[in-house]
Amino acid sequence: MSSIVSSSLRTIARNAASVLVSEVVTRASAFVLYALVTRHLGLFRFGQLSLAMTLVYTAQVLAAAGLKTLIVREAAKDRTKTGLYLVNGSLIVLGATFISLALLLGFVWVMDYGSDTTWVVLLLALTLVPYALQTICEALFQAVEQMHFIAYVNLPLNVARALGVWILLRADFGIYAVVGTLLAVQTAIAVVELWLVLTRVTRPTLRIDTGFVRKAVHATAPFLGIDVLISVSGSIPIVLLSYFSNESNIGLLSAANQLLSPVMLLYQSVVLSLFPVMCRRYEEGIESLKQSAEGVTELLLAIALPIVVGLTILGDRILVLVYGGQDFALATFVLRIVVWQVVLRAYTTALGQVLLAGNRERTTLSIVAINTVGGLALGMILVSQFGLLGAAITIVATRGIGVIQHYVRLSRIAGRVNLITPARTPALASLCMGLFLVVGGYHGIVITILAAAGVYVAALVPLTVWSAGGVRQFRTRYLQAWSE
Repeated sequence: MSSIVSSSLRTIARNAASVLVSEVVTRASAFVLYALVTRHLGLFRFGQLSLAMTLVYTAQVLAAAGLKTLIVREAAKDRTKTGLYLVNGSLIVLGATFISLALLLGFVWVMDYGSDTTWVVLLLALTLVPYALQTICEALFQAVEQMHFIAYVNLPLNVARALGVWILLRADFGIYAVVGTLLAVQTAIAVVELWLVLTRVTRPTLRIDTGFVRKAVHATAPFLGIDVLISVSGSIPIVLLSYFSNESNIGLLSAANQLLSPVMLLYQSVVLSLFPVMCRRYEEGIESLKQSAEGVTELLLAIALPIVVGLTILGDRILVLVYGGQDFALATFVLRIVVWQVVLRAYTTALGQVLLAGNRERTTLSIVAINTVGGLALGMILVSQFGLLGAAITIVATRGIGVIQHYVRLSRIAGRVNLITPARTPALASLCMGLFLVVGGYHGIVITILAAAGVYVAALVPLTVWSAGGVRQFRTRYLQAWSE
């Protein structure tokens, strides 16, 4: 019995590590890609690529048809049907891909971008087909608990993507070579994963299952709606900036936002690891639900607040360090605005996961829909009048609307949720770090960042123990509570 449990734990740990490492490497290679483009091709091309990737990402969400979760759930219940789900799932996402391609073509035509920018967008859009097939393959890997295959494929090919772009840019190739590399790597990932599915997971069952197709369309509608609206909402500032301004300003906004992407990845990792505990807390009652909301909020704010302080003070130096040009120092004022979204997203991420743990996905859908409409209305006014500054304010204001909605909706279910108390301890520790940066932050940027992180941790730990009422209370409140 113990050997079975031990084997199960090893499988879970291997799968969790595989997904996390794959995601980290994918995000890291994308970050390196952006940095390489800025250093070799300049601000305009960086903005051009950022616009193209934003539009194609939104199309990818639609192309995936919200099908991944359903296939994982259904194939995990009955592995004999994996071949059926492979064929029918692929047909569904290919149909959704052609719809998303048509919509993207229509959007580019309506926006009337310059021919150069249009070609970059359209060439990058060719990645939609292999991406859709990759989604089905990875869903099947998850369903049969063979997620290490995801890492096996994504790690070397994403490293190859960054290396290939570096070699091409060093050889003075341009933006089209970069886009061609992205297309080639995305196609290679899909082909290799499909080969692994066919050789290690299942054989295709060449039968159209109309019942599965109908069930998929019905069951995935709320999740697809949430995913599409989130991606549309996130792309609104950049799309409006592309209409009212130019690619260079898109580059400055994207440069600021890219510095925040590691924080969002960390948020995702934290909530994924805590989500099962939150689901059990929901079953225990309303009070446990509120404790989950406040506990996760405090944890995420402990990540967010020092990031806000650090980037506010060191933003100009970090932008130049990462992107390698004084032009990007112009994004400092944008960064000092958009960085506040990490605090607002800490609240929405924590409260949003509590809603999902309580089976309130339709509530989440309505929240995202209102955010999207509100963001579009604000953006039309602010971006048209203030350009880049208006786009930055739109991002933060839209996140603020989301916080208000999550708080109101969750309060109706669980009663008043305290949003202030979880911020006190990390805010005090961040203040200590900020004082250190103001007084002694004039050394090399890397040394300054490491020293500031040390000051923050040195302040946070005793403050957290003190606020909990002592070491014993700290262990009860934090360590034992989240180890259930």
